[in-house]
Amino acid sequence: MLALSTQIGAAVAPFARPVPAAAKTMLFRVRAPKGGATVYLLGSIHLLPESSRLPAVVDSAFAKAGVVAFETSLDSVQMRGPELLARAQYQNGATLRSSLSPAGAAKADSLLKTYGLSLDRFNQFKPWFVSFVMTELVLGKANFKAENGVDMQLHARAKRANKPVVGLEGVDFQLGLFDSLSPADQERMLVESDPPDSSVKRLMVIRDAWAAGDAPKLDSLVNFDATYSASSIAILITNRNKNWIPKIEQMLKGKSDALVVVGAAHLVGKEGVVELLKAKGYVVEQM
Repeated sequence: MLALSTQIGAAVAPFARPVPAAAKTMLFRVRAPKGGATVYLLGSIHLLPESSRLPAVVDSAFAKAGVVAFETSLDSVQMRGPELLARAQYQNGATLRSSLSPAGAAKADSLLKTYGLSLDRFNQFKPWFVSFVMTELVLGKANFKAENGVDMQLHARAKRANKPVVGLEGVDFQLGLFDSLSPADQERMLVESDPPDSSVKRLMVIRDAWAAGDAPKLDSLVNFDATYSASSIAILITNRNKNWIPKIEQMLKGKSDALVVVGAAHLVGKEGVVELLKAKGYVVEQM
């Protein structure tokens, strides 16, 4: 979901206080049993406050990497921001209120009021976008921005170092991800969102799990989020994980090491990239 994070300020976890030192991080080193290139997998937080510093172990992995990969092309995502906003709006007379069930519309309006908003104010927008607007408001108060996030920091660093930068999937695919969710799943994503205070508390728990490199806890918090149905998780997370494996394997067969930076939710759990690679016989070490 990097396109959304970059363009409208959506993220899975904020840092409202300095990141504590951790014995482990969300960086994993992947190697084939018989040698070859090393691939470093970094679970990303897409937004961070100003002056956030990445762990030293990440700096080391970046220095060793001959290529840096992200979910998609960040340059293209930035250029196509207006297109994402257009995709988020209804066409042909449809509205948010008319697209929700009566109960869903009432619940969404009540929830939006806790953010100082109203359903009618966002009547031209689809449920998934309105859900991310609420998240953006929570993060905005703490001054969290995409340009300070893990992805953008490393992307800027790669460009300064003239390192090749690649995407694991096309921008068109990312821009259409949330539109591919069913109307029922989009409604659920909106109406099951937390009010502001609960949202902040939950995001802080996710933040702490990320900072501690606690992959099992991140899995329980992110991939078992009641906001998303099983079908949504498949579309947004697990199907994409499987699609990335052949591309990561090609890097492992290459001549130079690589750093792969994706949302932390993609690395954790039984269907995460880490476990998928282990199942194929690769040696994976959390750093």
